[in-house]
Amino acid sequence: MAASILATERLAKRFGGVIAADQVSLAVAPGELRCIIGPNGAGKSTLFALLCGIYPPDAGRVLLKGRDVTAEPAFRRVRHGLGLTFQTNRAYHSLSIRQNLEIPLRAERLDRTHERGQHLRYALDEFGLDPLDERPARELPHHRLQWLEIAMALANGPEVLLLDEPTAGLSPEETRQTARVLQHLNRSGLTIIVIEHDIAFVREVAQSVTVLHQGRVFAEGSVESITAHEDVRRIYLGRA
Repeated sequence: MAASILATERLAKRFGGVIAADQVSLAVAPGELRCIIGPNGAGKSTLFALLCGIYPPDAGRVLLKGRDVTAEPAFRRVRHGLGLTFQTNRAYHSLSIRQNLEIPLRAERLDRTHERGQHLRYALDEFGLDPLDERPARELPHHRLQWLEIAMALANGPEVLLLDEPTAGLSPEETRQTARVLQHLNRSGLTIIVIEHDIAFVREVAQSVTVLHQGRVFAEGSVESITAHEDVRRIYLGRA
């Protein structure tokens, strides 16, 4: 845990009689690109909400850069270096593309390092987004709205980027483009954690994979070891 940039210790969350997170412990190293996968109902969305501060855990801790942020809301975690995108697009559709990108710049100190500024510029170029574009965001097609939200998360200069199903609704080529951008950002030093169900995308981008099942960490390892894991295969086929 000491070398982790983001870690959880025995996180637990229950909704009535449903155990959504059950003693979840994970540790993500600086510069890692980790994918968290699992079948429907595995607890992925709950873990995302616990990591970003939407839900308080019933037990356990969340550590960001060694700091205990368990009781801190999402906006404070963002100030500590966590960038977030959600499964449901959160861009402001009535505002212009320029205004959407300026909102996080106003909210945070943007005297961040030169390297992190490069992350945003690179993403804007590769995603074909003009930071001075005055068109309302609602005029963007779905894939560019997804990409705009990633760019908005990068505008804060995060040290850890946490993405919830960033390829949902994207075509195969749009998914590949998203993968290329994330891989480049990761090679440039950004730690990235992706909650995902698209195994083809996971195969392409992940350095390591955590598998959730029934709210627990079921398996962890390289992409190769996880995709060859017979019990993981059974989980995804619904026979576990």
